[in-house]
Amino acid sequence: MMWLQWLIWVLIPLQVAKATKWFAGGLDFSHPSAWIDEHMPCAQDVVVFPEYYPALLPLPEEVSIDGLVFPREGAVLLAEESIINFGSKRNVACESEEKRAYLKPPKSSKWFDPGTWTEKSKKDSTQYIPELERIPCDNEQVIINGHGALAFDLENVQHLRVGQLILAGSSVSKTYLEQLITRDLGQFLFHNAQDVQVEYYRGELCGCHKDFDKLVEPVCHNVQEQCETPHCLSPVRPFGSCCLICGATLTTPMTHCSESSRKAMADKVNKLIDQQKLGDQIDLQVHFVGSQQFSNFLQAIVTDRQKYSERSMEFLQQQLDYWKKTNTTLKVSGRPYNPNVSFSSIVLILFCMALVGLVSVVILAHFMPENPYLNRIPQWIHDPRRWRWRHLGVRLRRNLLFNRFDNGGAGGGSSEGGPSGVDRLGIMAYDPESGEVRERAFDNPMFEQGAAMEVAAQESQEEQEILAAPKMETGDLDATSVVDEQELTEINLEPCGSETNEETI
Repeated sequence: MMWLQWLIWVLIPLQVAKATKWFAGGLDFSHPSAWIDEHMPCAQDVVVFPEYYPALLPLPEEVSIDGLVFPREGAVLLAEESIINFGSKRNVACESEEKRAYLKPPKSSKWFDPGTWTEKSKKDSTQYIPELERIPCDNEQVIINGHGALAFDLENVQHLRVGQLILAGSSVSKTYLEQLITRDLGQFLFHNAQDVQVEYYRGELCGCHKDFDKLVEPVCHNVQEQCETPHCLSPVRPFGSCCLICGATLTTPMTHCSESSRKAMADKVNKLIDQQKLGDQIDLQVHFVGSQQFSNFLQAIVTDRQKYSERSMEFLQQQLDYWKKTNTTLKVSGRPYNPNVSFSSIVLILFCMALVGLVSVVILAHFMPENPYLNRIPQWIHDPRRWRWRHLGVRLRRNLLFNRFDNGGAGGGSSEGGPSGVDRLGIMAYDPESGEVRERAFDNPMFEQGAAMEVAAQESQEEQEILAAPKMETGDLDATSVVDEQELTEINLEPCGSETNEETI
């Protein structure tokens, strides 16, 4: 008999772990996040509840405090083994000036919200599990434990269906749960519980819920804002899911829901995955979906574990003839794409690229007019001096702003033959009367203005010396060479005697 008792105790946890939903919400009494300013009560502190506390708070088994200030409306749950110590010894390491610790207001959790529940037996990612599979099934055990505020919102819940309910370590029967909902204590635990019917299911069902189609709208009402935009064309929506996904689904109508049928489909798909060595890249989920109106279905969901790459549907399409023979419907999503890049964003990107290219060409045409390709651009485009808006009364200055940055002294002040085609300012820094060189008003550090002005002053002085020299007709000889090579000759033109015609030289 002893070994039989141990066997029963071993089988019960296994059965609980197989089909059990655990409450995942609530702030624990012993956690700093449950207290204002994260100040937990010390042995000399008084615990202060909010004035209105619409929840049921199970206290820990042992609490050491100086006192309690209860709310006007609220509920506290004390277990039989709970102990509250008042006036404990002073702890120097845990003291506060106010000698009070304030609880935060409680938050209610929606019964039909998948985020309210967790399934500890499934350690893998639950990203693509249908939302209706994440809430308590009609025949599952529901465990609500913890020492935090408990408050459930039964909005849109017409039938509260569970297999078994365990609240704060105690099993709650159907009769007691029906009575608890109508009492004052139950109103703090269950909100919006008017006209809610309690149903307990002990037997096996075809799928998680008796009628999944009636729960899609109330469950998806809490999930639709959390749905991520699928990164594929023509995404699919499995039965019981609120969000579109990228992958493939296989659905087969079933008259009787047997475990052998589910195992046969799972083995078939797993065999295809192993043949192509995609076990590390593909996830598979096979389960029943029950509906009294639309019949029952056996559904297999195949998805990529990481980024969608069509591998979850390519190997299924190869067996398309086999699926048709077995009356199985195959739905696959399209090729991958990025939904964040719309047509308007692409047009904007192309427009910006074209604008940058146009501006670059105009700048090159302005500073490289000798280029035979850039010279074909109309001059009024890259020469802002030709821009006119006479009807608006707007006219640009003829002296370009960036002329101040050109090395005007290097060109000798002449605009003829300049490479840029822009009138260059002459050098006006030299005064020929006084021989002084005036400093420019703007000294561009990019160019050596001082050296340019010295060269200009020297050339101007040489030009004055040349102009001061006597002008002589020298034929084809250069004026400068004539001055250097001419010789002075004295000719006497006075007449001599008739006897001789000699000339004195």
